[in-house]
Amino acid sequence: MRRRLFYALTLFLAAPGAQAQSLSLSDYLHQVKTQGSDYQAQAAAVEGYEKQSHQQDLTYSPVLTAGYNHQNDQSLQSSFLAPQQTLSDTAGVSITDILPFGPKLTVGYAFSDINITYPSQLLSSFGPYASDFLTSYYQISPVVSLSVPLFKDFGGAQTGAGVKMVQYQYESSAKNTAYQREQELYNAKVAYWTLAEDEEGILIRQDTLDRTQKIWDWTKKRVARNLADPPDALEAEASVRLAELDLEKAQETARMDRIQFNRYRGAKTDAVPEQLDGLESAADLLKPSIPDTPPERLDLQAQEATVKQQKATYDQAHQNVYPDLTANASWRGNGLDPAFGEANSEAFGVDHPTYDIGVSFNLPLDVFTAAQVADGYWKNYQSALMSLQDKQTQVGQDWQGLKDSLAEVDKRLDMTAQIVDLQKNKADQEKQRLEFGRTTESELLSSEKDRKSVV
Repeated sequence: MRRRLFYALTLFLAAPGAQAQSLSLSDYLHQVKTQGSDYQAQAAAVEGYEKQSHQQDLTYSPVLTAGYNHQNDQSLQSSFLAPQQTLSDTAGVSITDILPFGPKLTVGYAFSDINITYPSQLLSSFGPYASDFLTSYYQISPVVSLSVPLFKDFGGAQTGAGVKMVQYQYESSAKNTAYQREQELYNAKVAYWTLAEDEEGILIRQDTLDRTQKIWDWTKKRVARNLADPPDALEAEASVRLAELDLEKAQETARMDRIQFNRYRGAKTDAVPEQLDGLESAADLLKPSIPDTPPERLDLQAQEATVKQQKATYDQAHQNVYPDLTANASWRGNGLDPAFGEANSEAFGVDHPTYDIGVSFNLPLDVFTAAQVADGYWKNYQSALMSLQDKQTQVGQDWQGLKDSLAEVDKRLDMTAQIVDLQKNKADQEKQRLEFGRTTESELLSSEKDRKSVV
């Protein structure tokens, strides 16, 4: 009797009370998302990878360059015609952009404010012509330059491949981490229903213990009246002990499952004070509808991104086999005048331009090594393709297996419910038959075991 009271007290403390707050699956998953450290870590990693993938966008982003310099030159000169002091303030700004199809364009503007001090003896020696020496003037230089790769990186092939390589690498990492994040959410769902099953299992085992205890008490009375044999009482007692052990194991299993349940939502205890949804009341939630087409799996998307990343890596390495032939052209305006406005107008005029046109050639002498490295990246690309094909086959098989399994769920649930009712009815009828002496203690205990095995 003491042991029975102990189990009843344990069940009362472990199971949610009548006034316990209910916790639906959606509320629990919200706790997992907002409080679970593992889920939040993976969600933060996904967001980080997605933002880092835009890092390579800076490759095609215009770059602004600006500078200013002040110089005071009073150095000794070897010629008597040299100035005694030169003050210059130079400033410039330029914008450089690499276009997606290869060319590199630079547009700039620079000006200098120059003030020169000549020796007084020099100016006096020139008499009326001393005014021909400019002592203060502005020098303006607008610049436009363009370089176009003609062989290696033609059309921006190598630069674009490098950008895509990094972007697909981050995309693959983001998809893999997102898949792990969703797996964490799925595991939390499993933990929820597992704990709900544990709680109902404890109630069932407690009911079995109570029924078995009544059979034992009843059998002891029959033995005392010589209506049953002593071995029948021993068999009934053994059944009680087994039911107690079974309940003890179920409670320990539930405790471990509560720890796992709480870990997903960031709690460090083994207590779950809330009342979970029952399996029967949530039967509709356990019957998911089967869509016509399989959803896009994140792990498959990650593998597809890996294939693209390996292809871009090969494309970038393969460009190193080609020689670097680049055409360069630039135009610079030149304006010089004591008045800033005149110097600026002169700089943008057509009278004093400076043109530069040229070609540069660069060829790596160890072409065979570059080709060998590119071939290695090609092998990696082929390997990624085969892995993708295997993943696609696996996903297709998983989907077909899932559809086949779900198609049998409703039928199995109905069959199980019918068996539970039959076994319970059988156990009750065996008890009545025993009262009329039409069955044995063994048959009654066997019916109880059959009932417990299906619930």
